Amino acid sequence: MRGLLDSFFPPLTAMKRSRPEELLYWIEDRPPPLTTLALAAQHTLLALMFCIYAVIAGQGTGLAGGQLVSFVSTTIFMVGLVTLMHALRTRFTTGMLLVAVPSPVLMGVYIAVTINYGLSATMGALILANLCVFLFGRLLPRLRPFFPPEVVGVVVLSLGLSMIAGGASRASGLTQGGTALLPALTAGVTLLAIVLITIWGGRRLRVMAVLIGACCGMAVALLTGQVVAAPAQAAAPLFALPLVGLDLPLPTFVTFAVVPVLLVELISAVDGLANALTFDKLNDARWRRADMAMAGRAVNTTAMGCVLCGVLGCLAVGTSTANIGLARATGATARRIGLVAGAMLMVLACLPPVSAVIVRTPDAVIGGILLYTAAYMIVAGMDLSLSRLLDSRRSFTIGLSVVAGGAVLLLPQLVQSAPEWSRPITGSGLAVAAVTAILLNILLRIGVKQTARTTLTDVDAARAATEFLEHHGKLWGARRDVVARAGMAVGEAVETLWHAELCRGPVELVVSFDEFNLRCVLLYDGEPLRLGPTAAPNLAAALEGDDDAMEAAMRQVSAQLIGRLADRVQAGREGGRAVLRLNFDH
Repeated sequence: MRGLLDSFFPPLTAMKRSRPEELLYWIEDRPPPLTTLALAAQHTLLALMFCIYAVIAGQGTGLAGGQLVSFVSTTIFMVGLVTLMHALRTRFTTGMLLVAVPSPVLMGVYIAVTINYGLSATMGALILANLCVFLFGRLLPRLRPFFPPEVVGVVVLSLGLSMIAGGASRASGLTQGGTALLPALTAGVTLLAIVLITIWGGRRLRVMAVLIGACCGMAVALLTGQVVAAPAQAAAPLFALPLVGLDLPLPTFVTFAVVPVLLVELISAVDGLANALTFDKLNDARWRRADMAMAGRAVNTTAMGCVLCGVLGCLAVGTSTANIGLARATGATARRIGLVAGAMLMVLACLPPVSAVIVRTPDAVIGGILLYTAAYMIVAGMDLSLSRLLDSRRSFTIGLSVVAGGAVLLLPQLVQSAPEWSRPITGSGLAVAAVTAILLNILLRIGVKQTARTTLTDVDAARAATEFLEHHGKLWGARRDVVARAGMAVGEAVETLWHAELCRGPVELVVSFDEFNLRCVLLYDGEPLRLGPTAAPNLAAALEGDDDAMEAAMRQVSAQLIGRLADRVQAGREGGRAVLRLNFDH
């Protein structure tokens, strides 16, 4: 039994990391108690700000008054619990300062499934989908070919587009029965404050831009009389356990409710994987290779929390990119901050007035925040989609997926002719765009070989190698910067081999690619390239010496340049031919 547990969830091992100079408090450091409280309070406030997504989800499913307050309190409790779980150091959890927030990616699908199939089906879908994510969390990195940046970018872009209608209607007062000047003014102040602070604020101020913008919008709403307490919210008790007295149905498992939730949760897990790797890189000054074991535990931890969210019927959670930015800005990544922040959130969940304040956030303020979020996600999605080299396959994948999702958003009547059971998917522009992108990515990969070879002669060999790599980089969807480095390294290597007269005849270039590595192998008749010592050559001594000394120094410079461009370099002999292997992490 122990062996089976170790095979699925290996024991925790210490990862060798080099402490970055800019971090005041590293992962296992113990900040002073008051400092820990202050830093945890900042993360708590930022996480509470994103609980507005829980308000939108609750309102979208028809909750109001005390039910909505209870729904938000339960979500806050789960946000705190998952944050606390991430900060614990076990074989199942990360031991990192990864703060949870309600998932904006799931918000639209949560509403659609609840409206069409009821809360019990949503609960069952969340439980089953996240059990699948948990069981296959360790395999998630190997699913990267099915969720490349262009697919994730389409999802993020579509999420931003889907927020426009809700944000604009709240900002203009349409949710109150007609357009009004005061809601537009409030939303404008909220959005303007966020934009101004994001552009001209200091590093620590920028990560709190949404919170400060919401406070500015709330101040305008209070001054103009737009905040009115509902009786049920005004009578909320000072203390109440969020999990006691919940009138929840038993979970049911409906296939057509599970499918869209599983799809969105897989994409959210990929995003969580990226957040974990970002945090891993933040904590290692000499970062060279991703800690995939830690990233897998991050996915599993969030999935465990989301299973509990399904049991409690609240909106699922994910890790917060904004809180990673806050950790970077404050120079504090100590996991004890996460322990305290999680505990703070769980305590605040027991104070209904806190949830009532979030619920009473004026629609205009929420509208301003949604418009900012929509703009941010649209640009982030475009950046993700275009981060890889594009060919016609990827262009069609991105373009047709956005068109499909946009058609559903712009023409809701298209959904009316769809079967009732398909409404959670066909009625969501986000789900349609995601399904289209995944299917097109799989179909259009057919016929693309992951290995290519060519022969380089001494005539424009560097240019030919660069063009060859760029052509196949587009077919494979490799990152632009990695392909550029590979082109420079291969070009430098070929020129060095010929100028040093180490090769006789043409050089065969074999290139292979997966989502983790770009490998370039140079095969030729001649002598292997001497990679030489890591110390810089003494050019002054070479200038004073003979031609052989200068030639040796230049070869050493070239070898060092190749070593810096490639992540790993190996020279030797294979099958009677000299070989130079260049590996580039992707």
